[in-house]
Amino acid sequence: MNRIYIKTILILWALAVANPSWATLSSTVDRTELEVNETLELTVSYNKHVAGEPNFTPITRDFEIFSTSRQQQSSWINGASTSSTNWILVLIPKRQGRLQIPALNFKGETSNSIHILVRPANTSSNSGNSQPIFTETTLDKDSAYIQEQVLLTHRLYYSVPLSNFSISEFKIAQALIQQVADNQYRKRINGINYSVLEIKFALFPQTIGKLEIPAQRISAIDTSGGGGFFSRGKQIARITQAKTVDVMALPAHIAPNQWMPSSQLSLEETWSENSTELTAGEPITRTIVISAQGLTAAQIQPLPIIEDMQFKTYPDKPKLEDGKNAHGIVGTRTESIAIVPNNAGQLTLPAIKINWWDTVNNRMQTSTLAERTFTIVEADATPQTSLGDSTSAEITLGNNLINNETQASQTSSLTRWSLSLNALLIAVLVGLLYFQRKPLKARQSKQPISGANQQLNQIAKLAANNNLGAMRDHILLWGVEVFPAKPPRSLNQLADLLDNPALKQQFSLLDQGLFKADSQNLEAIDTAHIIKCLKGFKPSKNTGKSRGTELKALYPK
Repeated sequence: MNRIYIKTILILWALAVANPSWATLSSTVDRTELEVNETLELTVSYNKHVAGEPNFTPITRDFEIFSTSRQQQSSWINGASTSSTNWILVLIPKRQGRLQIPALNFKGETSNSIHILVRPANTSSNSGNSQPIFTETTLDKDSAYIQEQVLLTHRLYYSVPLSNFSISEFKIAQALIQQVADNQYRKRINGINYSVLEIKFALFPQTIGKLEIPAQRISAIDTSGGGGFFSRGKQIARITQAKTVDVMALPAHIAPNQWMPSSQLSLEETWSENSTELTAGEPITRTIVISAQGLTAAQIQPLPIIEDMQFKTYPDKPKLEDGKNAHGIVGTRTESIAIVPNNAGQLTLPAIKINWWDTVNNRMQTSTLAERTFTIVEADATPQTSLGDSTSAEITLGNNLINNETQASQTSSLTRWSLSLNALLIAVLVGLLYFQRKPLKARQSKQPISGANQQLNQIAKLAANNNLGAMRDHILLWGVEVFPAKPPRSLNQLADLLDNPALKQQFSLLDQGLFKADSQNLEAIDTAHIIKCLKGFKPSKNTGKSRGTELKALYPK
């Protein structure tokens, strides 16, 4: 009898140990099978109200902890009170295969472990996918030239109600990134109506080789489970696909200062006056707009300099703008220039040609503005009364009025008023004749030094991150700030303006390394020396003056 009693006790004790519902610390999950880009909800329960929490670090071996929340519950059943503390963790598997949520320890108690099966992600919307939530990641091209735009698109498909969308931070050291779209629409797939969140990025590779695009996390709140008025819903997350782009050096026959990879480039011009007849000495303003699909405004090369003895030019600072559309970035560069003809006769402005790389047809293209011919006439030669004659006539009139002292007092008052008016007219006439003889002065652009300092700070940050492609662009922008009247078109021209042979050598290494895929030249670049030379440059008084004949042409004959 005693043996039977002892065996019964042992069996009951074994059952209590085997059943996790008897344990004071237990773990449960909302499912044991999922795909690698899906989330899993783990609930760790302790049967008392307690402060603190278990050590969840062992979980991070196979899972990423996306979020953690804490709940405490109390209830009365048949006069007895029960309480518990729950920790709810949203987990994302780090890989596919059979993973394990390990046993956890807390207050001397140990929870049960749980095995999880993680399947490969099924991200294609055309493969019979019937999941309520899944992602799709696409690239518009698998290979691209350096600085050519690559479009990356993430799509989140969901057939359950979701809200509060967010996406993880996106950074790639070897590329410039701009988000260009954030759209929502609906799509029917395999008989199921899906809502689609589409997020699109424009990437501009800055180095040659393999560009690794990491996966991102898109998270939201799933409100399909109900849960009452105060329920926030269930937090979910999906992981996008990682991608790779092959980045090639620009074609060998293209100079770096002509490298503008674009799917479409256009040139448009407007004039302040719609006339083919101009007046010598009087300015007319020409505005040229360069728009390029798939290029940032900073990548658009400046217009060639036009120099001629028949006219003078006074350029304004160019205006750079970046727009966005379904095809990515649209860069716009606007240049305005005042043209003043010197003499009467015929004036022909040569055609303006811009070479650019057509990324659709993979060849060089040329956009052209046709030449313009104007007839220049002399300024109006209307006879002007000389200053001496006018002054003499007015003084004679004044003397005649003054000598007529026999007139009535009313007439005398009128005389004094006329004298004052005539004196005022004489002063105005003198001023007009004086200013009419003054030569037309060139407009000077005064740039605040703060703009150059901001560019120097950005150059230093990019150099520290070894982002040499972007650093090159900001060096040219610094040159535009320092030499506003004669902005440099290339690093070689900037070095000439700075009159620094050592800096010119460094710029040459930078161009060859970036655009000719020459790693030895990149390793030889002394970015600290470049920054020191730029910071040490002191603009002279003539730096901001309008450009004259000393400026070298962009396209020397």
